[in-house]
Amino acid sequence: MYLIQRNNRIFFSILLIFVITNLSAQQNLHFNSIDSLFKFAENNSATIKYGSLQSLSAKWTKIASIGNTINLKSPFTASWTDNSSLPVSFLPAEAFGGPAGSFKQVSLGQQYVTSFGLTPQIDIINPSAWARIKSAELNKQLTETNNLIAKINLFESISASYYNIISLQYQIKNIEQSVNAADSILLIAKNKFDQGIIREQDMNNTNINLLNIQDKLIQLKLSLNQNYNNLKILCDFKLDDNLLVTELISNNITANLKTASSSLLEKQSQLQEAYSKSELNVNRLASFSPTLSLIFNQAWQQNSNVSFTDSKAKIFTSQYFGIKFSVPFPFDVNRLSADYTSKINYNISEINQEHSTLQNQINNKQLDLEFQKAISTYATAKQISELKEVNYQKSMNQYNQGIISTDILLTAFTDKINAQLNYYAAYAGLKYADSKININNTIQ
Repeated sequence: MYLIQRNNRIFFSILLIFVITNLSAQQNLHFNSIDSLFKFAENNSATIKYGSLQSLSAKWTKIASIGNTINLKSPFTASWTDNSSLPVSFLPAEAFGGPAGSFKQVSLGQQYVTSFGLTPQIDIINPSAWARIKSAELNKQLTETNNLIAKINLFESISASYYNIISLQYQIKNIEQSVNAADSILLIAKNKFDQGIIREQDMNNTNINLLNIQDKLIQLKLSLNQNYNNLKILCDFKLDDNLLVTELISNNITANLKTASSSLLEKQSQLQEAYSKSELNVNRLASFSPTLSLIFNQAWQQNSNVSFTDSKAKIFTSQYFGIKFSVPFPFDVNRLSADYTSKINYNISEINQEHSTLQNQINNKQLDLEFQKAISTYATAKQISELKEVNYQKSMNQYNQGIISTDILLTAFTDKINAQLNYYAAYAGLKYADSKININNTIQ
């Protein structure tokens, strides 16, 4: 009996640890404003992190380009040679006391040769490397601008899902209330049918009305989950995180006209053109400009017929220094190809710069027009929703009094629901249009 109780305690302890571990792995994250969600994305989104790494890479590329202006090289070489069979030379025999006109075979050299060498080199004139600094700086600025554009696109996508969630949450509440209202209408219709006041078709229509609303509720809840999943992807939440958007809808929203003033797209194309021109200059200089370098050499050599580690062998040293002048071979195919490719890229960037300037201006106007449309749609949807609510209440009273038919009541009921759903959708559309202008005006 004691053993069973002990095993039960162990089992429940393990189960408790498992539950606590799972709960600690999950986070309940509430967001009551779009800015709070943007802040989370700033710290967690893969898009933002990827952009930061790209900027860091561009920064180090610039640092490397500055270092490459002197192009310091200091190669160190070492060799160990075992001349197992020395070459044979034929020398006049007279030098060794032999007869005139004859030759003596002599092996010259040392069997074990150890040598070390250090050859530093510094460029003092390198136009191509100097031009690379400007190109690296432009690449850094272009990378940062590209990251800002990617951030705008990310925030706009986040904003769309965020305001969809707010709209869907209110639509779900509205439909849940409508389910109860539709159920009440069905009960009234059944009573009237039992009394012989209405036809069976009328009662069936009220039942169909309830089924349609129940299905609408299911669809809205699925759409809500889809938008929450979109936020998880965009902001890189964990899969098990429980998200909840808690911002409330204001029925007295006042929307002032705004003007979009983003210039990032135009700036991007200008930087791309400048960078392509700089790369063209770098490749041309690399193809034709000379390089002047200071060179130095220090060498050590040890010769022995005993071994590589002969302590009695003498070490000989040699050194030289001077100036090296080098010019690229003018018909290097690879250099010429890079030069022509850079020229083509520059021509493309010129065309794109003109187009992007126009596109940037039109995009700003489009944002302004979308905002104006959203204001009008919201104001109209709000008025229609209020009027449809009044119509439904009057139709309900008239139906209870037997003045109107079931079809007229169901039409008024459906119109009221659709108007309310349109109102919440229009609210989300207005907030999204407003958010897009704020995002484009803020991220510059």
